[in-house]
Amino acid sequence: MKRFIYLFIAAFAITSCQKDPDMDDLDNDFLVYTSYDAKADFASFTNYVLPDSILLIGSGNKAEYWKGEDAQEIIDAFVAGMDGRGYTRVTEKDQADLGIQLSYVKQVTYYVGYDSPYWWYYYPYYWAPGYWGNWYGWYYPYAVYYGYTSGSMLAEAVDLKAEQGAGHKLPVVWNAFLGGLLSSSGRYNLDRTLQAVDQAFVQSPYLKK
Repeated sequence: MKRFIYLFIAAFAITSCQKDPDMDDLDNDFLVYTSYDAKADFASFTNYVLPDSILLIGSGNKAEYWKGEDAQEIIDAFVAGMDGRGYTRVTEKDQADLGIQLSYVKQVTYYVGYDSPYWWYYYPYYWAPGYWGNWYGWYYPYAVYYGYTSGSMLAEAVDLKAEQGAGHKLPVVWNAFLGGLLSSSGRYNLDRTLQAVDQAFVQSPYLKK
């Protein structure tokens, strides 16, 4: 199941693959796209772990992490969204039912296909399946194909209760894409991002304890 929305304008279901819209259409609002595993029992999850930094995706050869005040505001917004749905944040991965991974596309464009390795497969990665546990690759139970441009925020929830071991892939049960044309004002961009985070939870009513 997939949905995307122009903030506070319109929402509708997507039945086919979706790429970023024309950037000329995103002068005022971010695009908020969400997708989830319709077979996932979100009520069965009780808690989650969310790292205290955001992975920056750029053109460098080394992974970078965003840990400033602006990054913390975005992390706090996701924490508020998860807590507001009845989930409890924990600090240890082995105690968590869900892992929340946040990434920000700093400079370049990446394209993602559900039938090929995920974008961080080619990048000095932090969010490898091995970070979360003993899984072999990623598993998306829904089709994913879209482009990420500079300024895009990516959020995904992974099922840490899934069976581990050889041949088992880590299921991604929910993801959100927040993107749009960036302005020259960092504060304005951050405010739009925070609104987009809120909207991602608004259009994900299934994500609740």
